[in-house]
Amino acid sequence: MRRTLYYSLVFVLMLFAQACVDHELPGTPPQLETLKWSSGNGWKCSYTLNLDIKDVGTKAVKEYGIVYTTIGVGNPRVGNPVVESDSKEVFPMPFLPGPKSKLSGDICGPNVYYRAYAIMEDNSVVYGNEIAFNYN
Repeated sequence: MRRTLYYSLVFVLMLFAQACVDHELPGTPPQLETLKWSSGNGWKCSYTLNLDIKDVGTKAVKEYGIVYTTIGVGNPRVGNPVVESDSKEVFPMPFLPGPKSKLSGDICGPNVYYRAYAIMEDNSVVYGNEIAFNYN
């Protein structure tokens, strides 16, 4: 009888300990909008890149900015620009709501595709809408 009571008590304590484990809430990612570029400082290949942080979400952001790719005339386009393989313009922290701008001095190519991005602390990435322009 004592043994059964002992094992029952151990079992209840194990269940209680399991119920007390913290579970991480998934959180919500930020919402970004890519805005149209504007002219830079007059230099060739110089543009002011613009984005708008619509909602900062609840997930921690460690980096954000604009990711872009340039495609030569007659070359086929392969997918959207992504942070793993394309060029980035990293914007300065902090990550706060509202429009942000950054001058870039090295985006050259006849066809440019770009979009806003944010990298979370868990290395997941959120993207904004894509915009394209032709440099002539």
